[in-house]
Amino acid sequence: MNSKYNKGFTLVEILVAMAMVVTIVSIMYGTYSATSKSTQACMTRMAVSQRLQKALEQMARQIRCSYTGAALTLSDSSSIVLQQKGKLPENKVVYFRGDTHDSRGEILHLVTTRGFLRGEKTANGLFVADYKLDKKTGSLCLRQRRFTGSIESAEQEGDWLVIAENIKRLELAFFDGEKWRQKWDYKDNGKVPYAVKINLVGEDENYRQYQYGTVAYICSRGSESSKKKTGT
Repeated sequence: MNSKYNKGFTLVEILVAMAMVVTIVSIMYGTYSATSKSTQACMTRMAVSQRLQKALEQMARQIRCSYTGAALTLSDSSSIVLQQKGKLPENKVVYFRGDTHDSRGEILHLVTTRGFLRGEKTANGLFVADYKLDKKTGSLCLRQRRFTGSIESAEQEGDWLVIAENIKRLELAFFDGEKWRQKWDYKDNGKVPYAVKINLVGEDENYRQYQYGTVAYICSRGSESSKKKTGT
C-alpha cells in the first residue's frame, strides 16, 4: 500500500551521489590542470630553445663565411711589416674582431659573404655584421650593412635588430691554430681565426636556463685542418 513512496532517492543517497560527482570532477580538473601546465612548460621550453638555436646557427653561419679580403693577398713586404709592427697598416680594413668582454657590449665584428634579411631570407654579396649583447636587457642584437671593400663601408652605422632575448651569458673563444684565445683583433693578427667557439645560455620566464654551443670553422682557413688541430 505504501509502495508509491519508495520510488525516489533518500537524502543519504543524494549526498553520496553528489560527493562522487564532486570527487570525479576534482580529479578530472586536477588532471587537466597538470596536463595544461606541463604542456605550457613544454611549449615555453621549445620556444626558448628554437630562438636560442636560431640565433646560434645564424651567428655560426656568418662566422663560417667570414671574408678575409686583403689578408689572403698580402705581399711579402706587407707580411714583414706585419711581423715587425705586430699589426696591419692603419689603412687596412678590420675584417674580424671579437671580444665578449667588450665594455660597450659589441662582441663580434666581421665581414661575411652570408647576409640575413628580414623574414629569414639570405642575401648575396659582402656584408659587415656586428653583434652586440646588452647585458642589462639580455638582448642579442645584429647590425648589418653592405661592404664595398673600403674602410668607410666597414665603419658605417646601421640599425640594430634584436635576434634573441633573455640571454644570460654568451662566450666566444677564438682558435689561432694552437690554442683558444678570449679575444681576436684582425689588426694584431693580420688574419681571421681558424675557428670560433660559441657558448650561449638563455633563460625562460620561469628562470630555467638553457645552454647551447657550437664550433664554427671558418671555411677560408680550411675546415678539415682546423678540426684536426682543435681535436674535434
